[in-house]
Amino acid sequence: MKLNENNLLGAVTELRAKGYEDDYIVDRNNLICTNSNKCLAHNDFDVENAFQFEITENAIDSQFLFTIKDKQTQNKGLLIDLMGSYYYDDTLISEKLKVPMDMYVCEDSSPMKYGMPKIYKDIFNQNPERFELRIDYPDMPACPFGNSFKALGFDKEKREYVWMVTSIIKDDRLKKVVYAK
Repeated sequence: MKLNENNLLGAVTELRAKGYEDDYIVDRNNLICTNSNKCLAHNDFDVENAFQFEITENAIDSQFLFTIKDKQTQNKGLLIDLMGSYYYDDTLISEKLKVPMDMYVCEDSSPMKYGMPKIYKDIFNQNPERFELRIDYPDMPACPFGNSFKALGFDKEKREYVWMVTSIIKDDRLKKVVYAK
């Protein structure tokens, strides 16, 4: 399926109009429909389409969007993967997401992303210890898609959440910190 939009927000709006009404999140090796709380094992759904959105052609910031179809109910929905954490993970779900993918490029020179400062690799390289990837923290800002962020960058010097480009998320120097409940 080809999209008319070349950015994630526009694509979500376009797909909602085409009947992709449910929202999904990944929980270990399952998808959870946030509308109904239904849990889908990896054999219970199909990935119909996959889209990758890049900010500029040098792929400094990747976002992924997958159209999901529940095999039992035939309901359709979206799995939004803002940082590629589901796609690059090594779970049964990530294996299922490895389908042919359409890529879209959007120029975005804004210093902000989803209301947070955008951190590029050159800033990170100046002081990698300044940043960390926070996972499951309850004080994360709201997600623009109505869900919640699972992980976000954090600038320890400025004490604020930041949007990190994909190349930082994949960097082994980035410390990952899981919230202790």
